[in-house]
Amino acid sequence: MGYTPPDLSEVLTKEQTMNSRLTTFRSELRTILTNEEIGYTSGDAIIPLIRKLPGPVLNSINVDMNTKFSTGGNLSAVVTAKDNKGNPMPNASIAVYRLDPNVYDAPDTVLLGTVTTGSNGKATVSVPMPTNKGHFNVQARNGNIFGGDYGVYCTTAVNGVDWTYSSVGSNLFSAGGVGSNSEFSAMEVETDDGPYADVVLEAHNGYSGNYFGIKLPELGSYTKSQLADHTFYAILADKYNSTKTYLISFGLAFNIDAWASLGIAAGGKYWYGDGTGSAGYRKIFENVQSMSSEDNGTPETAKKKLYMTKCNWGISPTVIDEYVDDPTVQYPEEFVRHGRWNCSLDSLPSGTGYPSIIFNMPDRYSYRSFRFYGAGVI
Repeated sequence: MGYTPPDLSEVLTKEQTMNSRLTTFRSELRTILTNEEIGYTSGDAIIPLIRKLPGPVLNSINVDMNTKFSTGGNLSAVVTAKDNKGNPMPNASIAVYRLDPNVYDAPDTVLLGTVTTGSNGKATVSVPMPTNKGHFNVQARNGNIFGGDYGVYCTTAVNGVDWTYSSVGSNLFSAGGVGSNSEFSAMEVETDDGPYADVVLEAHNGYSGNYFGIKLPELGSYTKSQLADHTFYAILADKYNSTKTYLISFGLAFNIDAWASLGIAAGGKYWYGDGTGSAGYRKIFENVQSMSSEDNGTPETAKKKLYMTKCNWGISPTVIDEYVDDPTVQYPEEFVRHGRWNCSLDSLPSGTGYPSIIFNMPDRYSYRSFRFYGAGVI
């Protein structure tokens, strides 16, 4: 068999190319280690440098239920893990729990299983409903790193994706009237970006009232005598909260066709003043005519919140944040973040009450923007 000697010039060229690439690679490794403040010596070759590289570290977990209100079927939750650089974290092992508040608000913990995130840092979990109807929290946890999201198991529900431009506009109410007579209109109802509706409302010129709302006829209508049998829920977020007088509140609005005898039972807080000094939140859960202000601490940034109005013992409105607590605590002691308030059913007028989202909007502010995830009733 014949022998063909190699072209030594070609071998030398390829060797020089390889050496150049290895030199560049070693320089890039040194740059990474320097940026990470990891020590190395000038004599370290490529393999020792590679061994010093930091591996990705799990830094955050987020949970988002695609739909947050169910009348009995399982809900789907997406668990997202990110590393300390903010990049998707694949192969993260995460335990998922459903936390069901009992009568004392301390949650009963149900392990739904352990998931491993894929190459996109995400995993999907099927969330079965609790034995008893009500709100619950889905918590995903790896050690002291966790995230959570609220869901509600109810009898009747409307989700954000069910809202339309026409349904929002026809259900507006204010001192001016209902629907097209409310002196408000829906500029935008956007449901394409997620399992929620982003809503922009406009006040028409000349509106002189301070309060208005959107009734939720999908949840039915109620007389005062019927309220003791029901609990109402909504998940809402104020998208552009600032030092302006913004309000999101949820509860029962009575006599929306007769503003002079309007009655409100709701749980919520809104900004007033400039957010400094004694200016904080106001509470609202009674008739708007006799609403009073009350300092309740420094205003917070806007968040997604669960609003609950229980009517089995008078009116007991509650506002609950997504679970945020000391990460060394395995489970929250309670879910309530903004307190609970009581008012009597006797303070409400007779007539028809509608589950409603209620706003404060002085006429000097022309627009209101908010995010609606859904609402339900038991």
